Amino acid sequence: MRGILIINTGSPKTKSREDVKFFIGAMLSDPLVMTVPDWLRTTLATKIIAPLRASNSASHYSLIWDDKHTQSPLLYNTQQLATKIEEATNMPVEIAMRYGLPSIPEALSKLKAKCATLHEVVVVPLFPQYAQSSYKTVVEAIGNQFYKKPYSFRLKIVEPYYDDPNYIHALAESLRPHIAKGYDRLVFSFHSLPLTHVEIGWKKGKDFDYVYQIKETVRLVSKELDIDPKKNRIVYSSAIGRKWLKPDLNETMQQLPIDGSKRVIAITPGFPADNLETLYDIGIVARDNFMKAGGEEFTFVPCLNFEQYWVEGLIKIITNKV
Repeated sequence: MRGILIINTGSPKTKSREDVKFFIGAMLSDPLVMTVPDWLRTTLATKIIAPLRASNSASHYSLIWDDKHTQSPLLYNTQQLATKIEEATNMPVEIAMRYGLPSIPEALSKLKAKCATLHEVVVVPLFPQYAQSSYKTVVEAIGNQFYKKPYSFRLKIVEPYYDDPNYIHALAESLRPHIAKGYDRLVFSFHSLPLTHVEIGWKKGKDFDYVYQIKETVRLVSKELDIDPKKNRIVYSSAIGRKWLKPDLNETMQQLPIDGSKRVIAITPGFPADNLETLYDIGIVARDNFMKAGGEEFTFVPCLNFEQYWVEGLIKIITNKV
């Protein structure tokens, strides 16, 4: 029997400062995230950056934490997506996080426990566009797990689906009711990356080219909705250095009203599940910057999460890609 393993980035176990610090340290200790020598990366990640950022990040998490379900929105939304896919396919489905819990080994063990006749696991990295700090690190992590502990089943890994019609359709469906109300600018916000990472991917070709894949996603969504691409704006969030992808989300939000764009719709196609960057950085901070600069209407489009059209679309992506 075939099983499905859905992998997302992860989030802190709780919104406490200590758990947030641990999560930041774990993520930044990944050599595919922070590309500096090992000795320097460990020191920077766990001794300097994580302690410095923990308090602020914890306060931000407290504003968006899902207290009803006592977990982060990212974990809740990813689990709900998995549950719906399992119900629709009658196949065992588990989730894992690249950093934090549930871990990849734990999820693989759960899949095996669910189905003694498991012969294949389809791995679904929830990253539509390729980046070494998201898609590649997940692929390497699960490969390393199989190297350490051989399993009785084989793996198939779903490739980035930035141009898959089912993904494009789901994004279009999430946007459609907001587009119908009218707008001045449609802002597509993606996670920023160091320019060094971008250049490595660009040199390898379009299958690894983050910026190319972003532009294709935006182009195809615009085509599906039959909207004016001149009203689109691609921006990047969460840059932590000068030599990162621009234009910056918040700088753009402060400038748009000055340029006459008073009604803005913002969507984050690179994040299939709502998380700190979508709910806080855009839903709170970017909105605030836009309104203070003279904006009149800011519409934040939630991530695809576990909407039925995304459940159906992702099932088709899994089927088509393998």
